[in-house]
Amino acid sequence: MEKIYRILLGIFLVCLIPILLVLSYWSCRYSYYGTVDYSIRNLLIKDSTWKHIFIFLLASVIVYEGDKWLTAQNQINQEKICIYTLLATSVTAFLLGSIYVLNNPYYPVGDQISATAFAAYCRDGNFIMLCSGGYVGMYQQQKGLGILYEMLFALFGNFNYTPAKILHVIWWVLAILAGYGFLKLNTDRAIFRIVYCIMMLGCIPFLLYLPYIYGDVLSISFGMVMFWAVSAYEHYEKKRYIALAACVAGIAVLARKNTWIILIGVGIYAALVCLKKKKGQYLLAGFAILLTAALTVKAVDVMYEYRSGYPNDIGIPSILWIAMGMQETDGMAGVYNRYQQSVFEDNDFQPEPSAQIGKEYIRERIQEFKENPSMTVEFYKNKLEDQWLEPLFSSLKATHSFPEGTELPPVIYSLYYGNLHEMVWKYANYYQSIVYLAGAFIVIASFGAWYQKKELPAALWMPLISVIGGFLFSILWEAQCRYVFPYYVFLILYAPMGLYAVGRMIGGLWNLHKGNRIRNQADTDEELREIA
Repeated sequence: MEKIYRILLGIFLVCLIPILLVLSYWSCRYSYYGTVDYSIRNLLIKDSTWKHIFIFLLASVIVYEGDKWLTAQNQINQEKICIYTLLATSVTAFLLGSIYVLNNPYYPVGDQISATAFAAYCRDGNFIMLCSGGYVGMYQQQKGLGILYEMLFALFGNFNYTPAKILHVIWWVLAILAGYGFLKLNTDRAIFRIVYCIMMLGCIPFLLYLPYIYGDVLSISFGMVMFWAVSAYEHYEKKRYIALAACVAGIAVLARKNTWIILIGVGIYAALVCLKKKKGQYLLAGFAILLTAALTVKAVDVMYEYRSGYPNDIGIPSILWIAMGMQETDGMAGVYNRYQQSVFEDNDFQPEPSAQIGKEYIRERIQEFKENPSMTVEFYKNKLEDQWLEPLFSSLKATHSFPEGTELPPVIYSLYYGNLHEMVWKYANYYQSIVYLAGAFIVIASFGAWYQKKELPAALWMPLISVIGGFLFSILWEAQCRYVFPYYVFLILYAPMGLYAVGRMIGGLWNLHKGNRIRNQADTDEELREIA
C-alpha cells in the first residue's frame, strides 16, 4: 500500500508541474487587463519578463533572510511573533474589509439579483421562479444560495445586502485563520505562516470581491476551513474535526456548486492517506464529508419541492455548459453567450432533448479540433489565459454595478475608473507571477524529495489536488476568471514555501561563491608568501 501511495503521489506531482510551469511562463510574459470603461472583457498586455523575475527573486531573498532572523530566535519567541502577525493581519483585514464594503455602493445585477430575489419571493410564499421556465427552474444550483439568503433575509429583511457584505469580511478573516492553522499543522518553519498572513492580506482580488453578493467568498473560506479540519483529523484523529469538515462542506456546496471540485480533492486525499497509514477510518471520514454535502443539497431540493409544489428537476443540463465552453464568441474562447439557456428554451425546457443537442454539438466540435490541431491549441491557450492571467480575476468588472445617480467616494471612483485602477492592477500583476512561480518551484522541489524517497506529509497536497481539478474544470466549462479564483487562493498557501526554497537556493549559491573567493584569496596569499 505504501508503494501504491508513493506512485499515486508521484503521478499527482508530475501532473501539477506542467500546469504551474505554463502559468508561470505566461504570467511573466503577458497579462490580461480590464479596461476602466469595461467595454471589452480583457485586453492582452505584454509584460517585462525580467522585471517579474527580478521581483520574484527579490521576494525570495527577503523571505529567506527573514527566516534566518526568525530561526535565530528561540521557539517561544518564534511562536509569539507568529501569533502577533496573525492577530495584526486579522484585525487589519477586518477593518480594511469593513471600511471597503461599507463605502462601496455595489448593487447586485444578473445572477446575483436573481438568486437573492428568489430568496425574497420564497419568503413571501411566491415560488414562481421554480417553474420549468423560471430562473431557478433552469438554474437549479441556485437553490442552495437561495436558502442561505432566505435565512439572512429572515434576520435582516429582504434585499438588505449590508449584512452579507460584513459576513464576507468575516469569511476573509476566517480564511486567513484556517490557512494559518493548515500551515502550522503541515510545515515546520514559522516564516511560512508569517508570509502567508502578509500575502493573504495583500491579495487584492479577495478584498475587491467582498461586496459581491454571491457565494464565492463563502465557498473559498469554508474550503480553507475544510482543509484545516481534515488535516487536523489526520494529526489528532478526533471525530469533531470531521464533523466540522462535513458541516462546512455542506454549506460551501450550497453557496457554489463548483465546491464539488474541492470535495473530490478531499476524497482523493482520504484515499491517499488511507493507503499511506493503512487505516480505513480515513476513507470513511472522506466518504462522510462527501455524503454530508450530497445529502445537504438533496435536503434543500426536497424542502423546496415540498414548499412550492413544483417537482424537483435537473434544470439546464450540464452538458450544455461544456458545449458553450467549446464555442468562440466575439473572438473569445468559451465565454458566456447564453447558448445553454437558448437551447433549453427552444426545446420547451425539456432536459433530455436539450442534452442531446449539446452532445451532438460537442461531437461536431471535437471533429473540427481533430481536423485542425493548430486551431485547437490556439483556442484552449486563449481560453486558459483569459481565465488565469487576469491579475484581478475580473473583480472590478464583476462589481462595477452601482445604483443610478450614486455619487462614488473619490477613492472608489479612482479604483474603478481612475489612476488607482492602474496602480492596483500593476501590483496584482506582479503578485500573481510570484504566486505562480513560487507554486511551481515548491512542487518541483517536492518532486525531487519524492524521487529521493523522502517523507512527504499527505495533508499538505490536499489543496493542490483541488488546483488540478480547477485547472481541468477551466478547460471544460464556461470561461470565467471568477471560477478559477478559489484555486488561485489555495496556491497562496504554497507561495511562502516556494519563495523560501528559491531564497535558500540563492543563499547557497552566494555562500558557494563567497567560499570559492575565500579559497582563491588563500591560495594567492600562499603564493605571495612562497615568492617572499
